[in-house]
Amino acid sequence: MIESVKRWVRGHRPDGNPLRRRSDRLESAALAMAALLVLLSVWPAVMAGREAYEEARHAGAARRTVEATLLADAPVTRLSFGEVSRGGLTSARWTAPSGLERTGQVPAPSLAKAGAKVRIWVGPDGRRVAAPPSPAELRVTAVVTALLFVTVAAAIALLAFAGFRRVLDRGRYRAWEAAWALSAERWRRPRPS
Repeated sequence: MIESVKRWVRGHRPDGNPLRRRSDRLESAALAMAALLVLLSVWPAVMAGREAYEEARHAGAARRTVEATLLADAPVTRLSFGEVSRGGLTSARWTAPSGLERTGQVPAPSLAKAGAKVRIWVGPDGRRVAAPPSPAELRVTAVVTALLFVTVAAAIALLAFAGFRRVLDRGRYRAWEAAWALSAERWRRPRPS
């Protein structure tokens, strides 16, 4: 493994080797440029992750908890060994932060009866929403966004390098074919006696 890495580095280093073709030097420069572009994408990735974190945090900050009064008992589910209440969505009424009365389906705990109070999260308009993300979820959102950004940048750089290398390889193959054709012509000529 180490020997193959050494060989790969030796094949791409910029030196004055007279056997290294121009296309080899161009390929090495393109590889260095692709690596540099991926490294330069880290800072925008960090900024994108920070922006995703702040956006999710601000979206969660607009949510409030209110008490909702259940209008019906929590649903009961029958299992083979007896009657067990699992809870579920139940009709409820609550007052929005704006003061408007709202009704809708809310998650109710097990064995909750009509008239019981449950805490729910509501948005600025008073509609029921999911709980805001936890600090850990916010950090995961930021890290995933940053990693996705760097991954996309690396994929673009890799695809560009692969396309450039393909163009170089076509030129190398044409030069190789021309060299073989010249050699074949020289070999076919009769030698002077």
